[in-house]
Amino acid sequence: MRTTPANDLRVTKTLEAIDTSFRSLMLEGGYESITVKALCDRARINKKTFYRYYETLDDLLAEVMATYAAAWRKRTTHLHEPDDLAEVTREFFRFGSEQDALYDAITCDPAYDHIQARLQDDASGERVDEIPEGFTPESWHIYYAWQTTGTLAMYRAWVADGKKMPLEEVTKLAVGLLCQGIGSLG
Repeated sequence: MRTTPANDLRVTKTLEAIDTSFRSLMLEGGYESITVKALCDRARINKKTFYRYYETLDDLLAEVMATYAAAWRKRTTHLHEPDDLAEVTREFFRFGSEQDALYDAITCDPAYDHIQARLQDDASGERVDEIPEGFTPESWHIYYAWQTTGTLAMYRAWVADGKKMPLEEVTKLAVGLLCQGIGSLG
């Protein structure tokens, strides 16, 4: 990862140009289509400048992903599953609604599933390995798979529908389904 001098406006502007260009290229054609040359052309920098801050495009992607994951962990560090399942679900929808288009693309587009899985692992941190009382490792694994895939599937459906359902309504529905099952609809 990169190290930068503090308070250097030129460096800040260069890194912002790299980040903005990277995000645009991700949304336009996906990660696999990005080249360092295309990124540098878009950012109006030379390749040497890019390599001063990043060894590879993967390092840049990792930095973007780490930003999302760190924000999620900071926001939910006080929550513990399964006791806080309802609040974790609410926060997932709230958090997603506050992020940029790239976050939704990574989270919802199947072409990014491999990147989304890395983001989820990073965002979960050690939580997935902390087995709550009353669970065996196997039952925790099943619970965690159910919770994460269920929440993700509902978020993806909401995004696919253009987020037409108000945030509070979709979170209420998602929490009800996850915490009470189909009976919550009656």
